[in-house]
Amino acid sequence: MESTESITIDRPAGEVWPLVGDVRAWPKWIKGISDVEMGSEAPATGSELEYKFRGRPARATVDQYEEGRSIGIGAEEKSWNFAETITLTPQGDQTEVTFALSFEPTAAWASVTSTLLSPFKGPLLSNPMKKELLELKRVVEEGAQ
Repeated sequence: MESTESITIDRPAGEVWPLVGDVRAWPKWIKGISDVEMGSEAPATGSELEYKFRGRPARATVDQYEEGRSIGIGAEEKSWNFAETITLTPQGDQTEVTFALSFEPTAAWASVTSTLLSPFKGPLLSNPMKKELLELKRVVEEGAQ
């Protein structure tokens, strides 16, 4: 299952990147994420991170990192591989933020679940992503960093 959502934020990319490029700032705009710790001082490809998602411990790896432009993380949890990438595209004094998310089953039961849920993937993936992007926009535009 895959989904991609975008939003335009009325601020230059340099004001958006601190909340996107450093996963430790994600709890400010992604509901359900807390207690983010990284094994390195600054995010970079290969950095390991631990966090809580909806109160449960989780681990991921930064698998893509381009300073000021994009960050991607991936993990395997409960018979699913997931990957998410956030990309900034500067547009003058505005920034387009694109959030791509995918889940791939790694077990038979997860594959069946994925097939059954595929007609509902829009609401299951897109709605939370839209809410997170709207919260990022609010936080950046209100300067609530």
